[in-house]
Amino acid sequence: MEEDEMSPALFVDLMKQFYKLGWMSGSGGGMACASPSNHVILYSPSSVQKERLKVSDLFILNSTDGKLVQRPLNEKVKESACTPVFNLIINMTDAGCVIHSHSKFSNLLTQIVSSSTFDISDQEMIKGVLNRETNSAYSNIDRLVVPIIENAPFKPAMKETLTEFPSTCGVLVRNHGFFCWGPTWQRTKIMTECYEYLFELACSMIQHNIPLVKSIII
Repeated sequence: MEEDEMSPALFVDLMKQFYKLGWMSGSGGGMACASPSNHVILYSPSSVQKERLKVSDLFILNSTDGKLVQRPLNEKVKESACTPVFNLIINMTDAGCVIHSHSKFSNLLTQIVSSSTFDISDQEMIKGVLNRETNSAYSNIDRLVVPIIENAPFKPAMKETLTEFPSTCGVLVRNHGFFCWGPTWQRTKIMTECYEYLFELACSMIQHNIPLVKSIII
């Protein structure tokens, strides 16, 4: 239900779902998500097997002052290396949720596409993606543009990309994975599913020499 608010138990359940989808295998990937009524943001930890994640493994911060409300009981468990990127996206876009996927096709696509963006048009699943600038969904005939940044220390590149591409709700990281964000966990989950579908589809389209963007017929 759209009104279901994020909770530690729901957070853990979603992470396990994402593991099964192939987004968070090998302890990779992660998520940050706000719980507005509780005034906190929940973060996944680093180097923890996502299919075995527990509520006690989460980092929880106060969304008002940034103070730590909860940390994992095991002191060896650290914050995700992506936490600064999660915070950057949340602060620059007012996102309520950020999902970081390590899926095979988000990685593969960035090795096939050498340009700085992935472009695709005329696909039904584009309708599941939000245009951040207009706050409305794309049409299936629109051209979806997903920026690609390099897999270096990428926080500065992410900051620049968020400014340069004000409509995007997703960024690919070459040889690495994908970041998706949105106003709620529900919308972000749906968008990530749509993006991931399009990444896999695009890899197959390229293999079969099918253009990703349809030519305009005059």
